[in-house]
Amino acid sequence: MSQFAKVACAFLFLAILVLPVEAIASPLAGVTATLTYVDGPPGNATYRFDYAVENFSLEPYIWGFMVFFNSDAIDRSDLISYEYPTGWEEVFVLPEPPEGGPWSVEWDGGPEHPNPVYPGLTLGGFSITFIWKEIDFTPGPQAFEVWNGEAYDGMTVVIPSGPIGVEPTTWGNIKNLFR
Repeated sequence: MSQFAKVACAFLFLAILVLPVEAIASPLAGVTATLTYVDGPPGNATYRFDYAVENFSLEPYIWGFMVFFNSDAIDRSDLISYEYPTGWEEVFVLPEPPEGGPWSVEWDGGPEHPNPVYPGLTLGGFSITFIWKEIDFTPGPQAFEVWNGEAYDGMTVVIPSGPIGVEPTTWGNIKNLFR
């Protein structure tokens, strides 16, 4: 077998392996989380995440959304309140506060799905206000799950909205110069 044929076979083999992985890896939905610092000192600061759920290609539509806090089992945050868009009034907080540790907020579009997120559309109006207990860094991306009869998960994309509080460490102060 010639050198060219060997290289061509290796390339073809890799292409066959990579193409299915690429198809699986393409996101079906995404969540943008706009982070707003409300007030308070590091270690007891109040923040708010405003979420926008985007349906790239889930058929027939998205009718459920869940976001996770303290997923690493470190108690960094406590729920203050949540809000929801019209038609998503069924809201569950698990476990019920003040359990501590991992918790999540689940919004359900209800049995009739009066305000679903159709493919190609985005729905905002989901928000969570919480106490951030961490003093060394500000809230970052979170795990989320959306569903349309099946569950799909991912990580939020966080967009800071204005000042997000100063981290009390030297590194935190340096990072804040570039925000």
